[in-house]
Amino acid sequence: MRLVLIDGGLPPPEPQLWVPDEWGNPVVRLDLGYRVHKVGIEYDGRSHLTRDRLRADRTRMNWLAAHGWTMRYFTDRDLYLRPDYLLHEIRQTLRLRTPQPR
Repeated sequence: MRLVLIDGGLPPPEPQLWVPDEWGNPVVRLDLGYRVHKVGIEYDGRSHLTRDRLRADRTRMNWLAAHGWTMRYFTDRDLYLRPDYLLHEIRQTLRLRTPQPR
């Protein structure tokens, strides 16, 4: 997914990005992310289909949202069959999350 983003003209996202809490302790690790924009990107494969994983994912999503992160989630269908959709979504999200000059 990282290569699709880079080949699509987007800045390289940081892989395995740790998001810290307010004391600087790493709490959540993202598949990919843009730290400055607080945009995270996750690939949800087969391992995300269990009940326990769903519960853990929801806890992570809520924590990230409460700490100002915008998340985008993709699957194998997006990556292999709809890479243009993936690029469009990340491009739009980064555009919306870019700080505007005052």
